[in-house]
Amino acid sequence: MNQTLIRERQQIHFFAYLVGTGIHLASWRHETAFPQASIDFAHQVQLAKTAEEAKFDAIFLGDSLAIDETSNPGILNRFDPIGLVTALGAVTSNIGLIATSSTSYDEPFNFARAALTADHISGGRVGWNIVTTRDLTNSTAGNFSADEHFDHSLRYRRAEEFVEVTQGLWNSWDADAFLYNKAQGRFFDRRKLSRLDYQGEFFRVAGPLNIGPSPQHSPLLAQAGTSVPGQKLGARFANALFASHPDIPQARQYRESVRAQAKAFGRNPDEIYVYQAISPVVADTRDEALERIRELDSLITDQQVLDFLQEYFAGQLDFTGLGADATVAQSGIPTITQPRTDFRSAGEQIHGREDEVTLKDLYSILTGDKRNHDFIGTPRHVADSLARWHAEGAADGFNLMFSLLPQDLERFATGVIPLLQERGLARTEYAGTTLRSHLGLDPQPKGQS
Repeated sequence: MNQTLIRERQQIHFFAYLVGTGIHLASWRHETAFPQASIDFAHQVQLAKTAEEAKFDAIFLGDSLAIDETSNPGILNRFDPIGLVTALGAVTSNIGLIATSSTSYDEPFNFARAALTADHISGGRVGWNIVTTRDLTNSTAGNFSADEHFDHSLRYRRAEEFVEVTQGLWNSWDADAFLYNKAQGRFFDRRKLSRLDYQGEFFRVAGPLNIGPSPQHSPLLAQAGTSVPGQKLGARFANALFASHPDIPQARQYRESVRAQAKAFGRNPDEIYVYQAISPVVADTRDEALERIRELDSLITDQQVLDFLQEYFAGQLDFTGLGADATVAQSGIPTITQPRTDFRSAGEQIHGREDEVTLKDLYSILTGDKRNHDFIGTPRHVADSLARWHAEGAADGFNLMFSLLPQDLERFATGVIPLLQERGLARTEYAGTTLRSHLGLDPQPKGQS
């Protein structure tokens, strides 16, 4: 293991999940919120620079193509992630910029070119969060000339092939292929060009890509998936894996599993970073932090809760006639025989309390707010919890999904980060200029997948 990688693995790594006014469904209604945040570039720049000043690895821009009139306001009106990271790359200096893009509704050539363009503009700081698009209401297919959404297994087969093709296109040129030799009339060295000529189940792509490698060669790959195909995809390709677990034992088990799978693919497990998704709320006292959560929850309307659950459970239940204060037992949720894979941790939290947990409570559990009280309280309490999770092998880093922006980001950056820096658990300066360098990774050599 190189010395840079050893150093980075000793520290806690952070991504800032940035979406509009925050991840909380009602954040846009808060008295301090700027409802147009998701389409205001100046606001996005300020968020990115706050994270950069705190020396985060990257900002993380989620996305969903499954959009209708009941969607969370935070995702209903926002910039395209690739377009946004391209623009942010020109106005930031060091922080990584991770954009989400779907393998189900794009073409590898178009995506590979757009993402590598953004990577060049940023000086090698772009990452790609690979998703297959979850569409519970089948609202996406109709926007892409399709009758229905791909089923789960087909989506992941297509995703693996999509990534193979994209990486093949990014490997079209050696780093020194372009000569620009005016005297000899040689623009490039033909020996350092590789055509792809890929033929698979879903794609036929000749190549080459009409843009060469960036300073980090190509975008870093990130992925979130708890299903068997999802874990396989991440273990095979990604350097950053996202997960969400309620306690250290479950988080550690997941991390050990994906590291073992990566090793089985011939990869170095230490080049994979597992980021646990958390919603930290930092305040002067724990009571104040809890009150801020209650304040946001009070702004959620019953209809928003019911619309969310209706979509989440894909029409398996009828919530008509129920209010958000109805209990889980009254809703019929416990009777579902095939719940979603990612419902497991939520089910464990409410087991035995179905008669007291309300649908509004369940919404908060499912969306991440109040997920884990380890990360709610004073700066020292949160810093201690982060250090413990890291030390016990539950996480290499954390994807911070702030309930209310920019306040929660600013409190974390100015309250928690300095405490971790004092302990040597968070960087005080960037060691390199690319996203890969922030993780102690070498530029991807030609031909690696």
